[in-house]
Amino acid sequence: MDQVMSILEERGPVLLSLAVVLTSVFVATLLFGNENSDVSDIPLIGGEYGNAEKRRKAFITNAIDFYSKGYELFKSKAYRLTAFDGDSIVLPRHLMEEVRQLPDDTINIDKAFDIINENKNLGMGNPKLTTFMVHVIRGDLTRSLARINPRLSAETAQTIQEELPACDDWKSVVVYQTMLRVVAKISGAIFIGPELCRSEDYLNASIGYTLDFVNAVAKLKQWNKRWRWIGRYFTPEVDKLFSERQKAHKFLNPVIEKRRAAMKAGKDLPDDMLQWMLSKVDEFSLTDDAIAETQLNVSMAAIHTTTLTVTMILYDLVVRPDLIEELREEIRSVLAANDGVMTSHALFEMKLLDSVMKESQRVNPGSLIRFQRYVSKPVTLSDGTHLPAGYMIETAHALAVQDPSVYQNPETFDPRRFLNLRNGTAEDLLKYKNKEQHQFVTVTKDFMHFGYGRHACPGRFFAANEIKLILARVLLGYDIRMPDGLTERYANLRMGSNAMPDPTKEILFKRVKTAA
Repeated sequence: MDQVMSILEERGPVLLSLAVVLTSVFVATLLFGNENSDVSDIPLIGGEYGNAEKRRKAFITNAIDFYSKGYELFKSKAYRLTAFDGDSIVLPRHLMEEVRQLPDDTINIDKAFDIINENKNLGMGNPKLTTFMVHVIRGDLTRSLARINPRLSAETAQTIQEELPACDDWKSVVVYQTMLRVVAKISGAIFIGPELCRSEDYLNASIGYTLDFVNAVAKLKQWNKRWRWIGRYFTPEVDKLFSERQKAHKFLNPVIEKRRAAMKAGKDLPDDMLQWMLSKVDEFSLTDDAIAETQLNVSMAAIHTTTLTVTMILYDLVVRPDLIEELREEIRSVLAANDGVMTSHALFEMKLLDSVMKESQRVNPGSLIRFQRYVSKPVTLSDGTHLPAGYMIETAHALAVQDPSVYQNPETFDPRRFLNLRNGTAEDLLKYKNKEQHQFVTVTKDFMHFGYGRHACPGRFFAANEIKLILARVLLGYDIRMPDGLTERYANLRMGSNAMPDPTKEILFKRVKTAA
């Protein structure tokens, strides 16, 4: 009660000024509903639950059943369902090649991210900063991978030693929490430099901001989209996000000022992302605050997704000790052929590891859907499907990669699946002419973990190198096993269309006596 009274006292004037508007919206909802006739020819999944709000609530707890039913009934045609943000049109895989070529002013990814990430309610989503971030990742980070990979490898080795226990007997480790720090440090070495990436202030800013953003979005999504603009005032996670953002800027702005002073004085400058950004500020007309915000956005995009991926893979490996031995043999063999150095070429040659990473993605997709776009202009596709303006579109990626017409025995975790497809020793149901399309980093309409088309994840090449380096160092340095009495892989957690590894689970680690 005291907390409620405090909110009312602090925000009472705002709430009173909104009362009439809220009442009007509520009455309009009752009178007119929110069902639209412009998509009535597209089949609706979940209609048995009732109106849109009832369907939305059912979706939050049972999304997999919605998509599974839609995929089974309408594999080759569009259907729709009511998701977190209203009705979405789910497109079949065969239309994706056509849809990906539509211009951005017809299907818009920025507007889609605004909706998905609640950018308006969270004060985020500046398209100019997004363009700048993508430019730096593509133009500087990806092109520099061969040059920076030795540093990345050294940082990985040091960080694994710092964050994992130096234990001669089994010790329990909370995997997700540990890997958050591992990924934040390694990424930070390239994003902001080795001097600062181990600073607790930096780690708190990069990790804390990422987790606060995820929590704020998740809590807001529990509100009906009509009420989120006021729901944010009753969502402590949103307040925490704004507070942490201010703290992060307070940490980053002096770092940026120091770099500017070094540039002005003609000093030797670091070879990292912050410096790449500062070298382009005039071209993009950006302030120091904008640079700080972009640094936060890069960290958020990289740290969260990479940590989830590494955790998923470790959960898959720990219940397969024979596979761990096979991977160690490959890693040692590749290192022996590359003078003991994990160069970009050496990482490329770790093809079984690459296959395991991709198979883990296939079996444990972080989201049921990919290629989310907002329809800005109405368009009719070649099969007659009409996409009205104002709707979200997507495709059921997770169902496609578990379809037996796409991959044989999809219910089985096959660590060599993509290695054999690349080698041509397994039947390729997709008939790819270029077998390298089965690599971890490759995006196709059949495997969209990193997206598809011109807006596919630009940082996936960096992420792939980082993930391989982390896994290689862990596997060479440690034996791992499940806690006593447990033999099955930890189950993933689901909310709506999203899935993630359980962040509370532990794995036992013991240092390998003959570590490489």
